[in-house]
Parts: sequence; C-alpha cells; structure tokens
Amino acid sequence: MNKNYKIFFFSFLFALTLWLYIELNLSYSLDISIPVEVQSSKSQALAEEIPNSIDVKVNGKGWDLLNILISKNLKYNLDITKLKKDSKIITQQYISERLNLKPNVSILEITPDTISINFDKVTSKNVPVKNNIIVNLKEGYRIIGNPSLDPNLIDVEGASFLISKIKYLPTETKVFNNVNTDIEGFINLKDTLSNLINVGTKVIKFSYRVQLSAEKDLEEVNIDVMNVPDDKEVLLIPPKLRISLRGGVDQLAQINSSEVKASIEFGKIESDTLGFIVPELQLPEEVTILKIEPPKLQYIIKNKLQ
Repeated sequence: MNKNYKIFFFSFLFALTLWLYIELNLSYSLDISIPVEVQSSKSQALAEEIPNSIDVKVNGKGWDLLNILISKNLKYNLDITKLKKDSKIITQQYISERLNLKPNVSILEITPDTISINFDKVTSKNVPVKNNIIVNLKEGYRIIGNPSLDPNLIDVEGASFLISKIKYLPTETKVFNNVNTDIEGFINLKDTLSNLINVGTKVIKFSYRVQLSAEKDLEEVNIDVMNVPDDKEVLLIPPKLRISLRGGVDQLAQINSSEVKASIEFGKIESDTLGFIVPELQLPEEVTILKIEPPKLQYIIKNKLQ
C-alpha cells in the first residue's frame, strides 16, 4: 500500500466515522412492531383474539434507537395467569420495560393502546372437517364414491363460549383441473382461530378415486317380496326388472344382476291404494341409476291353497 493510498484510506475512514457519530447523535423517529407472547394456565382459554403484535413509534437519538433495533429479545410478554376474567391492559404502562428504553427515548404512538383480556373455562369436542378441495374432471371421467379425508373429525380445545359455536373446520381451498386419474395428498386446515383454540391436527390427508365413466344394463334383476304372511303369496307383473346404471368403468365391471338387491315390503303392497308399487333398490353408493324398466310394478295377492 503506497503512502498516498494510506492517507486517502484513513481520511475516508475518519470522515465516515465522524459522519456516523454526527448522524447517530441526531434525533429520529422509528416504527417498531413488537411480537406479543401470551402466558396462560391450563385452565384458561382466551375467548377474544389478542393482537399478534404491538406497533410502536418512538423518538430518540440514533444511538439509542440502534440498540433497540439490534435487540435479540424484542417481544411483549403478556402473563394473564393472575388476571381476572375480564381485564384491560394499558400497553404503554409496560412498553418501556419491554423495550428497555433509555430515559431520553420517548414513545410517540402505540397501537393498540389497550388489550382486552377475556377468557373462559376450557372445553373440547370433535368437529367434522369441511372439504374445500375442487376437482374439475377431464371429460368422460367421474369421481367414484365420496372423497376420503383422514382424519375427518378433529378435536378442538378452547374457551367454552367459542367451542360451542364451532360446527366444522374448513380446509384450505385447492383446485385440481383436468383430472383423469386417482389423486391424493395433504391439505392444511384454515388457520382462522390459531390464537384462541388448540386443534388436534392441522394437516389432513385426502384421496379421490377417479375412473372413466361408463354405462351398463342389467337384465333379469330379481325382486324379493319381504315379510309375506305364510298364507299369502304375491305375483309381480312383470316379475323382474331391467336397470341401466352409470358409474366407473372398473366398478361397473364388477356388478352383475345377482348382486343388485330389489325388494318390496308386503305391508306396502297391502296398504297400496293405487294398484302399483315401486321397488326399493340397494346398489353401491358410487353408482347412478339411469333407468328402471318398468318403473312401477303391478301385483296380485293370492291365498295359498291349504
């Protein structure tokens, strides 16, 4: 390093130091956001939301404000274990202590200036999950059955007043487009009351069964007449049904006429005043009935010969 360069370097360093000294001795205003941490007992549950942070504007010399900025433990500890059920905290009463402010640093603004504390006894219950997943299928495909959510019931704990109002917990909204195969994954619950309630889990596993849509006709489906008295017999006209179904191609391949349950209670026939009866069908929930032929059945009740 030559002599001229050394002179320049130390001159610059001196000028910079002098400038910083002057600047840091001037007065400034500073906006600070202080995180709020709540300490409560196991028997206390907040019934009203407490702000996550307190916004403070302070005025003071640069040196003092710099100390605030580099502080590692800048937070507002709020201990409610010894407070009454309905209390108000005046934030300015404690802010100087929380910030460890020097005497020549003044507070200009605080938001909020008060914090309301309202808590209730702790209670818990199970609530269902509301699915906000949207699946847009590729043309010609369908969802088989209901989506699987695991878990589909969530344990929530918090203030009795709040818990009584919670009917379900919604998932976040997620959209799948042009779907033509099974889908599965994980989705978060909406975090709307994180400061007020404890939730058993915040992540839900989901799965959808998706198949190519198809149609199938079942011929000669038998009809059972249930609970017929021993001295009676019922003749149905016609004695069998033809059913058209729509469902997933793999699913329909496993269904045949013998697996479809069609039945009529004798009591309904006996009390009928119209002269026809409609059978009840038992099919997999995922299958849609397109047509039943005939849709109504006539009948004849006969006495059995002794």
